[in-house]
Amino acid sequence: MAATNGAKKFLQHILAVAIEGGGFDKTLSKLRIVSGGKGRCIAEMRIEKEHTNRIGVLHGGFTAMLVDAVSTMALRTTEKAVPGISVDISVTYLRAAKTGEEIMINAETLKIGRSLAFLSVDITNKESGALIAKGSHTKFMG
Repeated sequence: MAATNGAKKFLQHILAVAIEGGGFDKTLSKLRIVSGGKGRCIAEMRIEKEHTNRIGVLHGGFTAMLVDAVSTMALRTTEKAVPGISVDISVTYLRAAKTGEEIMINAETLKIGRSLAFLSVDITNKESGALIAKGSHTKFMG
């Protein structure tokens, strides 16, 4: 799927279906798709209290959820266009992000092999560009 307005609408639809399905995906309700296509997805959101830990910074588990969700959306814009099944996910936490800050989530499909897809995610502060977290995600494409 090309990097077009059509890809953005496709990703917005995928996100809406996930959120409306309930369960843990509801935590993504504040996520906004900026662009996508050709194995990429860029999203943004304002960190609110519901996304933070007890000291008011972006929760590590929610950060991992962002890596999972946004990289999966990037994968959906490839020729295979399937979500796959997570076999490995890793997050390196580099700095805190506080309530009220805007973040950008940039996911990229690095490679799709016969049965595995490899994805990379950078989460940055929208204003300063500072890297908050770096994620990698491997998905089975069976």
